[in-house]
Amino acid sequence: MRYGVLGGSFDPPHLGHLALAEAAVEALHLDEVIFVPASRNPLKPRGEATSDERLEMTRLMVEDKPLMSVSDVEVSRGGPSYMVDTLTELSVVLPGHAWLLIGADALAHFTEWRKPERIVKIVRLAVVGRGIDEAKTAIARLPEYMRESCDPVPMKPNTISSTKIRETIERGFSAEMWLDPKVWDYVCERGLYKS
Repeated sequence: MRYGVLGGSFDPPHLGHLALAEAAVEALHLDEVIFVPASRNPLKPRGEATSDERLEMTRLMVEDKPLMSVSDVEVSRGGPSYMVDTLTELSVVLPGHAWLLIGADALAHFTEWRKPERIVKIVRLAVVGRGIDEAKTAIARLPEYMRESCDPVPMKPNTISSTKIRETIERGFSAEMWLDPKVWDYVCERGLYKS
């Protein structure tokens, strides 16, 4: 089995996250992409939605996507979420070839993560960039031993971000165009991201 792991705050999960997963499926011929919402990202401030709400929104976003699923491994564990712990746990129950899906922008901070040298021993890195050149440039900045574990994945540029979505909703505007309809309905029903 060939699978990708896409971790993140998903506060909220949006169509850009889906596009990233779909680009990796196409480029790497993945059988599945597993979305892993963080219980609490140690590199980001706390967001607006609870971990359970973010988990549910992510489930709603992928429930009709046959090659995508959601794991609650980090939310169930609680506390700060470290990808090395998650990948170690997943590698025990999911044999096969695994990739960690990571944006070229996030790769710039990869060496600051907990045990990045261990991560590249567990999985390969699928570095998703706005075009193949952005991904290759980001990979070239890594230490050599890490570059050998990277595969560049091109993706059409998009400007969607969870921060932009939260700010748009907080200002009283619709963010419907950036979200799966079921996620948008959930956000509206719960009154999420309103000031």
